[in-house]
Amino acid sequence: MESGKLLHFKNLKPYRDETNAIIDTNYFSMALKNMKDGFAKRFEQFKTNKSTLAFIVNPLNTNTNEINIEPFGIDAGSLQMQLLDSKTKDLWSGKFTKLESKLEELGVQKCMNIAQHKWSALKEIPPVAVAVFRTGVRSVSLIL
Repeated sequence: MESGKLLHFKNLKPYRDETNAIIDTNYFSMALKNMKDGFAKRFEQFKTNKSTLAFIVNPLNTNTNEINIEPFGIDAGSLQMQLLDSKTKDLWSGKFTKLESKLEELGVQKCMNIAQHKWSALKEIPPVAVAVFRTGVRSVSLIL
């Protein structure tokens, strides 16, 4: 932006060239800096809640002492006991792994359809509840 070449502004450059407009690069530089700072501030919370987010993605490989479960209204002791019970049973561990894989696959399908603007195809993707039911994981409501 500061060079004035507008290499990354595909609409602003032709406008300037066609109209001989004077572009205040300082204004745009400050606007971009403010956006960058704003996003950094908003996403800082993701860094502080990294363990909690990791728990949601993979509950069996998370240290429950590092997560903040207060916002979910879940009793910490009960959660630890259920996770310990699930970890010790290969059947449940396999089901959670299968469910995690299926949910990731559904997420990728949704993203691909959205990226290709295939809105009607989104309706064909089964809801998350269907994947949970088919996997046979019934205690997932505690985690979600």
